[in-house]
Amino acid sequence: MKKMLLVGPVPPPAGGVSIHLWRLKHLLSDQFEIDLVDESRNIKPAFFNIRQKKFLAYWKKIAWSDFLFIHSGLNALRFFHILSAKLLGKKIVMTLHAYPEEKSGINRWLDERLFSWCDAIISVNAEMLERVSLPKHKTFVQYAFLPPVMEEEKELPQKVQQLLSEQKVAGKKIIVSNAWRLDRFNNQDVYGVDMCIAAVQKIKAAGIPVHFIFNIATIDMFGPAYEAYQQEIKSNGLLDSFSLINEELSFVKLMEQADLVVRPTNTDGDSLSIREAIFLNKPIISSDVVKRPEGTILFANRNQAAFEATLLKVLQDGNQGTSTIASNTYDYYKSYYTNLLGTI
Repeated sequence: MKKMLLVGPVPPPAGGVSIHLWRLKHLLSDQFEIDLVDESRNIKPAFFNIRQKKFLAYWKKIAWSDFLFIHSGLNALRFFHILSAKLLGKKIVMTLHAYPEEKSGINRWLDERLFSWCDAIISVNAEMLERVSLPKHKTFVQYAFLPPVMEEEKELPQKVQQLLSEQKVAGKKIIVSNAWRLDRFNNQDVYGVDMCIAAVQKIKAAGIPVHFIFNIATIDMFGPAYEAYQQEIKSNGLLDSFSLINEELSFVKLMEQADLVVRPTNTDGDSLSIREAIFLNKPIISSDVVKRPEGTILFANRNQAAFEATLLKVLQDGNQGTSTIASNTYDYYKSYYTNLLGTI
Protein backbone atom coordinates (compact mmCIF):
# COMPACT_ATOMS: atom_id res chain seq x y z
CA MET A 1 0.00 0.00 0.00
CA LYS A 2 1.47 3.37 -1.05
CA LYS A 3 2.17 5.96 1.64
CA MET A 4 0.68 9.43 1.09
CA LEU A 5 1.62 12.55 3.03
CA LEU A 6 -1.39 14.85 2.80
CA VAL A 7 -0.33 18.48 3.31
CA GLY A 8 -2.67 21.42 3.89
CA PRO A 9 -5.09 22.94 6.43
CA VAL A 10 -6.81 20.37 8.64
CA PRO A 11 -10.18 21.39 10.13
CA PRO A 12 -11.10 23.11 12.34
CA PRO A 13 -11.61 25.80 11.18
CA ALA A 14 -13.81 24.52 8.39
CA GLY A 15 -12.99 26.11 5.03
CA GLY A 16 -13.38 24.82 1.50
CA VAL A 17 -9.80 23.50 1.30
CA SER A 18 -9.71 21.99 4.79
CA ILE A 19 -13.03 20.19 4.24
CA HIS A 20 -11.81 18.87 0.87
CA LEU A 21 -8.59 17.60 2.46
CA TRP A 22 -10.44 15.88 5.31
CA ARG A 23 -12.96 14.21 3.01
CA LEU A 24 -10.14 13.14 0.69
CA LYS A 25 -8.39 11.47 3.62
CA HIS A 26 -11.53 9.49 4.45
CA LEU A 27 -12.23 8.72 0.79
CA LEU A 28 -8.80 7.14 0.23
CA SER A 29 -8.04 5.70 3.67
CA ASP A 30 -8.47 2.11 2.47
CA GLN A 31 -6.40 2.68 -0.68
CA PHE A 32 -3.36 4.46 0.80
CA GLU A 33 -1.56 4.69 4.11
CA ILE A 34 -2.07 8.37 4.94
CA ASP A 35 -0.34 10.81 7.28
CA LEU A 36 -1.10 14.53 7.64
CA VAL A 37 0.86 17.76 7.90
CA ASP A 38 -1.46 20.51 9.10
CA GLU A 39 -0.96 24.13 7.98
CA SER A 40 -3.83 25.68 9.95
CA ARG A 41 -3.17 28.54 12.36
CA ASN A 42 -5.33 26.56 14.78
CA ILE A 43 -2.75 24.11 16.11
CA LYS A 44 -4.36 20.82 17.17
CA PRO A 45 -2.55 18.30 19.44
CA ALA A 46 -3.64 15.36 17.29
CA PHE A 47 -1.81 16.56 14.16
CA PHE A 48 1.70 17.66 13.30
CA ASN A 49 1.62 21.33 12.29
CA ILE A 50 4.19 22.96 10.01
CA ARG A 51 3.84 26.23 11.94
CA GLN A 52 5.53 24.56 14.92
CA LYS A 53 8.72 24.75 12.83
CA LYS A 54 9.90 21.27 13.83
CA PHE A 55 11.57 20.73 10.49
CA LEU A 56 13.40 17.51 11.36
CA ALA A 57 10.08 15.86 12.23
CA TYR A 58 8.59 17.29 9.02
CA TRP A 59 11.38 15.87 6.82
CA LYS A 60 11.05 12.49 8.58
CA LYS A 61 7.39 12.44 7.50
CA ILE A 62 8.42 13.15 3.92
CA ALA A 63 11.08 10.42 4.07
CA TRP A 64 8.37 7.98 5.28
CA SER A 65 6.05 8.76 2.37
CA ASP A 66 6.00 7.64 -1.24
CA PHE A 67 4.52 10.94 -2.37
CA LEU A 68 3.27 14.30 -1.11
CA PHE A 69 -0.23 15.53 -1.94
CA ILE A 70 -0.06 19.31 -1.46
CA HIS A 71 -3.15 21.48 -0.82
CA SER A 72 -1.42 24.65 0.39
CA GLY A 73 -2.92 28.05 -0.34
CA LEU A 74 0.24 30.11 0.16
CA ASN A 75 2.95 30.01 -2.48
CA ALA A 76 5.66 30.11 0.16
CA LEU A 77 4.34 26.85 1.62
CA ARG A 78 3.85 25.29 -1.82
CA PHE A 79 7.46 26.09 -2.72
CA PHE A 80 8.77 24.80 0.62
CA HIS A 81 6.96 21.47 0.26
CA ILE A 82 7.95 21.03 -3.40
CA LEU A 83 11.63 21.75 -2.67
CA SER A 84 11.65 19.47 0.39
CA ALA A 85 10.06 16.61 -1.54
CA LYS A 86 12.45 17.03 -4.47
CA LEU A 87 15.50 17.04 -2.21
CA LEU A 88 14.28 13.78 -0.64
CA GLY A 89 13.46 12.21 -4.01
CA LYS A 90 9.69 11.96 -3.51
CA LYS A 91 6.85 12.20 -6.01
CA ILE A 92 4.62 15.27 -5.77
CA VAL A 93 0.95 15.87 -6.48
CA MET A 94 -0.45 19.36 -5.98
CA THR A 95 -4.00 20.67 -6.09
CA LEU A 96 -4.36 24.35 -7.00
CA HIS A 97 -7.44 25.43 -5.07
CA ALA A 98 -6.91 29.08 -6.00
CA TYR A 99 -4.74 31.13 -8.35
CA PRO A 100 -6.61 34.44 -8.43
CA GLU A 101 -4.58 36.51 -10.85
CA GLU A 102 -2.22 36.18 -13.77
CA LYS A 103 1.30 37.10 -12.70
CA SER A 104 4.11 38.50 -14.81
CA GLY A 105 7.89 38.57 -14.91
CA ILE A 106 9.94 36.73 -12.32
CA ASN A 107 6.90 35.84 -10.16
CA ARG A 108 5.20 33.95 -12.99
CA TRP A 109 8.47 32.35 -14.11
CA LEU A 110 9.14 31.11 -10.57
CA ASP A 111 5.63 29.68 -10.17
CA GLU A 112 5.83 27.89 -13.50
CA ARG A 113 9.28 26.43 -12.83
CA LEU A 114 8.52 25.12 -9.36
CA PHE A 115 4.97 23.94 -10.09
CA SER A 116 6.37 22.03 -13.08
CA TRP A 117 8.50 19.96 -10.71
CA CYS A 118 5.28 18.30 -9.53
CA ASP A 119 4.38 14.95 -11.09
CA ALA A 120 0.71 15.90 -11.32
CA ILE A 121 -1.13 19.19 -10.85
CA ILE A 122 -4.88 19.23 -10.27
CA SER A 123 -6.67 22.53 -10.90
CA VAL A 124 -10.15 22.95 -9.43
CA ASN A 125 -11.24 24.91 -12.51
CA ALA A 126 -10.04 25.40 -16.07
CA GLU A 127 -9.73 29.18 -15.74
CA MET A 128 -6.75 28.93 -13.39
CA LEU A 129 -4.76 27.01 -15.99
CA GLU A 130 -5.12 30.00 -18.32
CA ARG A 131 -3.25 32.18 -15.78
CA VAL A 132 -0.16 30.00 -15.47
CA SER A 133 1.56 27.87 -18.14
CA LEU A 134 2.14 24.31 -16.95
CA PRO A 135 3.02 21.05 -18.77
CA LYS A 136 -0.25 19.80 -20.27
CA HIS A 137 0.57 16.14 -19.66
CA LYS A 138 0.83 16.88 -15.94
CA THR A 139 -2.32 18.95 -15.50
CA PHE A 140 -5.84 17.76 -14.68
CA VAL A 141 -9.05 19.68 -14.02
CA GLN A 142 -11.18 18.26 -11.24
CA TYR A 143 -13.48 20.38 -9.10
CA ALA A 144 -12.88 20.32 -5.35
CA PHE A 145 -16.22 18.87 -4.35
CA LEU A 146 -16.30 15.54 -2.59
CA PRO A 147 -19.64 14.18 -1.34
CA PRO A 148 -20.26 14.81 2.35
CA VAL A 149 -20.77 11.83 4.59
CA MET A 150 -23.73 13.32 6.45
CA GLU A 151 -23.60 10.90 9.36
CA GLU A 152 -20.02 12.02 10.06
CA GLU A 153 -20.89 15.74 9.99
CA LYS A 154 -21.12 17.35 13.42
CA GLU A 155 -24.51 18.48 14.61
CA LEU A 156 -24.93 22.24 14.66
CA PRO A 157 -24.08 24.11 17.88
CA GLN A 158 -27.12 24.37 20.13
CA LYS A 159 -27.39 28.16 19.85
CA VAL A 160 -27.32 27.99 16.05
CA GLN A 161 -29.97 25.27 16.02
CA GLN A 162 -32.07 27.37 18.41
CA LEU A 163 -31.71 30.41 16.12
CA LEU A 164 -32.85 28.34 13.14
CA SER A 165 -35.83 26.92 15.02
CA GLU A 166 -36.96 30.32 16.28
CA GLN A 167 -36.75 31.92 12.83
CA LYS A 168 -38.61 29.06 11.17
CA VAL A 169 -41.38 29.20 13.79
CA ALA A 170 -41.63 32.92 12.99
CA GLY A 171 -42.33 31.96 9.37
CA LYS A 172 -39.05 33.27 7.95
CA LYS A 173 -37.13 31.81 5.03
CA ILE A 174 -33.54 30.97 5.92
CA ILE A 175 -30.68 32.24 3.74
CA VAL A 176 -27.14 31.11 4.51
CA SER A 177 -23.58 31.87 3.44
CA ASN A 178 -20.11 31.38 4.85
CA ALA A 179 -16.55 32.63 4.66
CA TRP A 180 -13.23 31.27 5.80
CA ARG A 181 -12.09 34.79 6.81
CA LEU A 182 -12.99 38.37 6.01
CA ASP A 183 -10.27 38.61 3.37
CA ARG A 184 -10.20 41.34 0.74
CA PHE A 185 -9.42 41.20 -2.99
CA ASN A 186 -9.38 44.23 -5.32
CA ASN A 187 -10.10 46.24 -2.15
CA GLN A 188 -13.46 44.46 -1.79
CA ASP A 189 -14.79 41.91 0.66
CA VAL A 190 -13.99 38.57 -0.99
CA TYR A 191 -17.10 36.82 0.35
CA GLY A 192 -19.50 39.74 -0.08
CA VAL A 193 -20.71 40.19 3.50
CA ASP A 194 -21.32 43.86 2.66
CA MET A 195 -23.51 42.87 -0.29
CA CYS A 196 -25.53 40.46 1.83
CA ILE A 197 -26.25 43.04 4.54
CA ALA A 198 -27.41 45.58 1.93
CA ALA A 199 -29.52 42.92 0.18
CA VAL A 200 -31.32 41.96 3.39
CA GLN A 201 -32.29 45.61 3.85
CA LYS A 202 -33.89 45.51 0.40
CA ILE A 203 -35.62 42.18 1.06
CA LYS A 204 -36.94 43.39 4.39
CA ALA A 205 -38.26 46.58 2.76
CA ALA A 206 -40.06 44.39 0.20
CA GLY A 207 -41.93 42.72 3.06
CA ILE A 208 -40.41 39.25 2.61
CA PRO A 209 -39.71 37.59 5.99
CA VAL A 210 -36.17 36.18 5.95
CA HIS A 211 -33.32 35.54 8.30
CA PHE A 212 -29.80 35.52 6.87
CA ILE A 213 -27.13 33.54 8.73
CA PHE A 214 -23.56 34.30 7.63
CA ASN A 215 -20.86 32.27 9.37
CA ILE A 216 -17.25 33.48 9.48
CA ALA A 217 -15.11 30.45 10.31
CA THR A 218 -11.99 32.38 11.37
CA ILE A 219 -11.76 35.94 12.74
CA ASP A 220 -7.93 35.98 12.82
CA MET A 221 -6.62 39.52 12.17
CA PHE A 222 -10.00 40.71 10.88
CA GLY A 223 -11.60 41.44 14.26
CA PRO A 224 -12.15 45.16 13.48
CA ALA A 225 -13.89 44.33 10.17
CA TYR A 226 -16.08 41.73 11.91
CA GLU A 227 -17.12 44.24 14.60
CA ALA A 228 -17.75 46.94 11.98
CA TYR A 229 -20.16 44.60 10.17
CA GLN A 230 -21.91 43.80 13.46
CA GLN A 231 -22.37 47.53 14.07
CA GLU A 232 -23.69 48.01 10.53
CA ILE A 233 -26.26 45.26 11.07
CA LYS A 234 -27.36 46.90 14.31
CA SER A 235 -27.46 50.46 12.99
CA ASN A 236 -29.53 49.38 9.98
CA GLY A 237 -32.11 47.71 12.21
CA LEU A 238 -31.37 44.19 10.95
CA LEU A 239 -30.77 42.34 14.20
CA ASP A 240 -34.02 40.40 13.65
CA SER A 241 -33.09 39.57 10.05
CA PHE A 242 -29.31 39.07 9.88
CA SER A 243 -26.99 37.03 12.11
CA LEU A 244 -23.26 37.36 11.48
CA ILE A 245 -21.71 34.57 13.53
CA ASN A 246 -18.32 33.04 14.22
CA GLU A 247 -18.91 29.38 14.94
CA GLU A 248 -17.09 26.10 14.39
CA LEU A 249 -19.84 24.30 12.50
CA SER A 250 -20.67 22.02 9.60
CA PHE A 251 -21.85 24.30 6.80
CA VAL A 252 -23.39 21.27 5.11
CA LYS A 253 -25.62 20.80 8.16
CA LEU A 254 -26.53 24.49 8.07
CA MET A 255 -27.36 24.33 4.35
CA GLU A 256 -29.47 21.25 4.98
CA GLN A 257 -31.89 23.43 6.99
CA ALA A 258 -31.76 26.48 4.71
CA ASP A 259 -34.17 27.64 2.01
CA LEU A 260 -31.50 29.40 -0.03
CA VAL A 261 -27.68 29.48 -0.21
CA VAL A 262 -25.65 32.40 -1.59
CA ARG A 263 -22.00 32.87 -2.57
CA PRO A 264 -21.33 36.43 -3.77
CA THR A 265 -17.53 36.06 -3.96
CA ASN A 266 -15.42 38.36 -6.14
CA THR A 267 -12.76 35.67 -6.74
CA ASP A 268 -13.00 31.91 -6.48
CA GLY A 269 -11.59 28.53 -7.32
CA ASP A 270 -14.20 25.82 -7.50
CA SER A 271 -16.54 26.48 -4.60
CA LEU A 272 -17.21 23.49 -2.40
CA SER A 273 -20.28 25.21 -0.94
CA ILE A 274 -21.91 25.61 -4.37
CA ARG A 275 -21.52 21.96 -5.25
CA GLU A 276 -22.71 20.92 -1.78
CA ALA A 277 -25.83 23.08 -2.19
CA ILE A 278 -26.55 21.47 -5.56
CA PHE A 279 -25.90 18.04 -4.05
CA LEU A 280 -28.47 18.87 -1.33
CA ASN A 281 -30.87 20.22 -4.00
CA LYS A 282 -30.87 23.71 -2.47
CA PRO A 283 -31.17 26.82 -4.67
CA ILE A 284 -27.76 28.48 -4.85
CA ILE A 285 -27.16 32.06 -6.01
CA SER A 286 -23.61 32.93 -6.94
CA SER A 287 -21.49 35.57 -8.65
CA ASP A 288 -20.36 34.82 -12.20
CA VAL A 289 -16.71 35.60 -11.41
CA VAL A 290 -15.69 32.11 -12.62
CA LYS A 291 -17.53 29.37 -14.46
CA ARG A 292 -20.03 27.81 -12.07
CA PRO A 293 -21.60 24.35 -12.08
CA GLU A 294 -24.81 23.79 -14.01
CA GLY A 295 -27.73 24.49 -11.70
CA THR A 296 -26.17 27.61 -10.13
CA ILE A 297 -28.29 30.79 -10.32
CA LEU A 298 -25.90 33.53 -11.45
CA PHE A 299 -25.67 37.30 -11.06
CA ALA A 300 -23.05 39.75 -12.34
CA ASN A 301 -20.03 39.92 -10.03
CA ARG A 302 -20.19 42.75 -7.44
CA ASN A 303 -23.38 44.12 -9.05
CA GLN A 304 -25.54 44.91 -6.03
CA ALA A 305 -28.71 45.61 -8.01
CA ALA A 306 -28.38 42.32 -9.91
CA PHE A 307 -27.71 40.43 -6.68
CA GLU A 308 -30.79 41.88 -4.98
CA ALA A 309 -33.01 41.31 -8.01
CA THR A 310 -31.90 37.67 -8.21
CA LEU A 311 -32.47 37.12 -4.49
CA LEU A 312 -35.96 38.64 -4.66
CA LYS A 313 -36.88 36.57 -7.71
CA VAL A 314 -35.77 33.29 -6.13
CA LEU A 315 -37.48 34.09 -2.82
CA GLN A 316 -40.72 35.02 -4.58
CA ASP A 317 -40.72 32.34 -7.29
CA GLY A 318 -39.06 29.51 -5.40
CA ASN A 319 -36.54 28.84 -8.20
CA GLN A 320 -34.77 25.63 -7.21
CA GLY A 321 -32.10 25.49 -9.91
CA THR A 322 -31.12 22.08 -11.29
CA SER A 323 -29.30 19.36 -9.46
CA THR A 324 -26.63 17.77 -11.65
CA ILE A 325 -24.04 16.53 -9.19
CA ALA A 326 -26.09 14.05 -7.17
CA SER A 327 -25.58 11.46 -9.92
CA ASN A 328 -21.85 11.43 -9.16
CA THR A 329 -21.50 8.75 -6.53
CA TYR A 330 -19.00 8.32 -3.73
CA ASP A 331 -17.47 5.50 -5.79
CA TYR A 332 -16.98 7.85 -8.76
CA TYR A 333 -14.71 10.17 -6.76
CA LYS A 334 -12.91 7.28 -5.09
CA SER A 335 -12.17 5.72 -8.48
CA TYR A 336 -11.01 9.04 -9.97
CA TYR A 337 -8.43 9.77 -7.27
CA THR A 338 -7.32 6.15 -6.89
CA ASN A 339 -6.64 5.86 -10.62
CA LEU A 340 -4.88 9.22 -10.86
CA LEU A 341 -2.68 8.73 -7.81
CA GLY A 342 -1.96 5.13 -8.76
CA THR A 343 -0.06 6.34 -11.83
CA ILE A 344 2.25 8.64 -9.86
